[in-house]
Amino acid sequence: MRTDGIPASFQLAGHTIKVVFIPKTKWKNGKNAIGMWLPDDYRIEIINGLSPTSRQQVFCHEFMHALLDVACYHKMSEDEILVDRLAHLLAQAMTSFA
Repeated sequence: MRTDGIPASFQLAGHTIKVVFIPKTKWKNGKNAIGMWLPDDYRIEIINGLSPTSRQQVFCHEFMHALLDVACYHKMSEDEILVDRLAHLLAQAMTSFA
């Protein structure tokens, strides 16, 4: 576990999901994107250089995509508003864990 609480990897339904930080100079996932769930690779990529709270929020957003896709709720995973709302709730809950 990293100091910001974001794991280097985690398990979902027998799959190992890797979480990697990509330097801005090597970021290939679009100018407006700061995180990306890559379902074919079971990997979450997050652009490097974000504040700890921004990293956590981006992780929660991409985690929700991963969770929904692995659970075969692909249409729900495509709903960015739903994913973002669930991610905000997850991030808030994680900050209250004792």
